[in-house]
Amino acid sequence: MTAAVFLSATVDRTEEEGLGLRRLGRAVYPPEESAEWPGRHLEWAGSQWDIRVVANGGDLVSYTGVLVRSANHNGRPVQIGGIGGVKTHPTARGRGYAAMGLRRAGEFFRNDAEVDFALLVCDPSLIEYYSRFAWKEFEGRLQTSQHGETVEFVFNRVMVLDVHTPAPTNGTIDLLGPPW
Repeated sequence: MTAAVFLSATVDRTEEEGLGLRRLGRAVYPPEESAEWPGRHLEWAGSQWDIRVVANGGDLVSYTGVLVRSANHNGRPVQIGGIGGVKTHPTARGRGYAAMGLRRAGEFFRNDAEVDFALLVCDPSLIEYYSRFAWKEFEGRLQTSQHGETVEFVFNRVMVLDVHTPAPTNGTIDLLGPPW
């Protein structure tokens, strides 16, 4: 497995990178499946940084979206690093590309971002996968914004990662915005 990992701000994304990301998105989530996805009506936060894994031939094979946000845990302010939009091309799965993106995101959170802990939401079928990278389930409540209202997020499971402080596994986290 030879690949290069790139991290850049989404505002610096080139037209070619955007096209590659759209192609990857269509391969991972074909339009006929996306049209039926239950989460399509939710409001989702966009990423601030892209982590792109590019294979030897120059093809984008995996993507991880990253963001940093001020939030609250049990009413106290915290900085949270977010992981969202993780996707790997179906023909490139099982080669460690998504793991490369997740590791790079962890490095970013530890070395370049002032975050207390990181958070992601995922389908229950992915809990075991993320657990391999030290992510742990959050058993508390996650509050998010949906179309201007604060609501409890119950669509997917919530996982957290220790960064500069131990990540909470219970209580209430209010993202003070939409989920990612």
